[in-house]
Amino acid sequence: MIRVASLTNRIFLACTLLAMLSLGFAFYFVNARATTEAEVSLEHELTDAAALVDQQRATLTDQFTRMAELVADAPKLKAAATTADPATVQPFAKEYLKRVSADLFVLTGRRGRVLASEGDGASAINPSEGAGTLDEFSRVVPQERGLLQLVSVPIFLDGPLPDVLGRLTMGFFIDDALARQFRQSTGSEIAFGADGRILASSLPDAANEPLGRAINAAGIAHVKFNDEEFLALSRPIASIGIAPQGLHPVIMTLRSRTERLRFLTTVRNGLVGALILTVLLATILSYAVALTMTRPLAAVTGAMRHVAATGDLTRKVALRSRAWDDEDARVLAASFNTLTESISGFQQEAAQKDRLSSLGRLSTVVAHEIRNPLMIISAALSTLRRRDPGDIEVREAIADIDGETRRLNRLVSEVLDFAKPIRFELGKADLNEICRNSVAAAWTGGEREAVLLDLDDRLPAITTDAERLRTAFVNILVNARHAVEAVTAAHPPSAVARTASRVRSESGATRRGEPEAAGLRSEIAVADLPTVTVQTTRRGNLLRVTIRDQGTGIAADDLAHIFDPYFTTRRAGTGLGLPISRNIIEGLGGSIRVRSSLGSGTEISVDVPLTPPGFKE
Repeated sequence: MIRVASLTNRIFLACTLLAMLSLGFAFYFVNARATTEAEVSLEHELTDAAALVDQQRATLTDQFTRMAELVADAPKLKAAATTADPATVQPFAKEYLKRVSADLFVLTGRRGRVLASEGDGASAINPSEGAGTLDEFSRVVPQERGLLQLVSVPIFLDGPLPDVLGRLTMGFFIDDALARQFRQSTGSEIAFGADGRILASSLPDAANEPLGRAINAAGIAHVKFNDEEFLALSRPIASIGIAPQGLHPVIMTLRSRTERLRFLTTVRNGLVGALILTVLLATILSYAVALTMTRPLAAVTGAMRHVAATGDLTRKVALRSRAWDDEDARVLAASFNTLTESISGFQQEAAQKDRLSSLGRLSTVVAHEIRNPLMIISAALSTLRRRDPGDIEVREAIADIDGETRRLNRLVSEVLDFAKPIRFELGKADLNEICRNSVAAAWTGGEREAVLLDLDDRLPAITTDAERLRTAFVNILVNARHAVEAVTAAHPPSAVARTASRVRSESGATRRGEPEAAGLRSEIAVADLPTVTVQTTRRGNLLRVTIRDQGTGIAADDLAHIFDPYFTTRRAGTGLGLPISRNIIEGLGGSIRVRSSLGSGTEISVDVPLTPPGFKE
């Protein structure tokens, strides 16, 4: 199921539907127009063919009429007709029938008596018709073979008063042979009929019945038989003279509509294939265009989600200058990168301002934090001023002075580190080695500890300030140690074998689930729970250090303030360790996140980039 909420899918669907609708309309328009044009062209061709057939039939009739006149004017035939003797006339009828290639030759006398008859269809002639007149006439008479075209001319002797000797009637059949002849000259199927019957045709006999139903149709009719459709146009055959009652001979001209549309079907199939191919190409191109528009947007959206989830303002959107990439998306990506850089700068400035404003409260902190150590030092000095102090009293006073002096020195260092801008000295460093050194420094002098190092030796070298980063990790690990020791003090461990703190950096152990191998894991100590775990992993261009402890955890109300200056839950703490650590990590282009709940331990994740932003070698 396509998710319409996706911008890519919406653009893709819109472009595809637009292409399909446009091409579908074009196909419909071309198909409808081509079909209409084909129909109109077919009708015009049918009309022209019918006119040509009628013209050819009329020409043929005229030729026979002229031939009949020539034969009727022959002296030999006139002489034979003068005798009015059938025996004398009959040989001439047989001779002229062959010479003029007629189907019927009939010669009648003065009063309409038949003197000679040769050929088929003589029964269709009325001998007395036109007897004694000089009239010429022609008519078409239906016969079983087809239509019989009759031409009748007078036989007479010229003079002031013409002497009519008789009448010559010649005929030829409009039959299947003539229909096929007309088909060759016109390219159309031809049929002849009368009174609703088809008597001759260039089509098979199976077409006679459907053609007979359309023979008297006005205009162009549709005739279908044997799964083929024809357009048919019927035209009456005109007669010269008086036609018999009820006789309606016609010529039908037919053109195959199926054959003409078969060509359109080929064109239509080609259009359908082109439509499918074009829609497929349009679909692919529209999806590609959608990707060029939405892929940069997806990159920007992904970067925004990453920043929102991690607060890592070092995340950048890669800018490419390919010709098909969307210019607006590139501008958006560039604007996003500029925005994150600006916000990062504003955050650094705000942090600096916070540190400077904190100096306003520094006098109160210094007054409170320094007064107590000074009072202890003063009391110790008072003990030393006695005339005869005991050895034990001297040692205790010296110890108090030394401890409080170191406490004052640490307090001054942390205040200065927090207040002044940090200057980094960047160089290549091994993150795993920094973690080992941080653990060793954080657990100096410790007695009950358990630290597990799960370090990935495949991590690449990073560009960072190793000493500053170690300081940040030491501050975090010291807090983890205190949390673990607080749980240990509340719940003393059972008397089990403990191992002293040691570092197996020279060989190492394997990662979880793998056999031991050098350099994959180092272990500081394995002792009674609770424990602290330090793990390193790679996540793209970031290296992650995860510090987990099974200590007291942090209350939900306190979790929001752990990075506030001077906020602490320990009596001897200054509340500057975690703020200093965050300043160092963010100054190196990284980020820090804390997850914790009271009684369930704490997990701190630190993401460090391979190269700080803006670093140039």
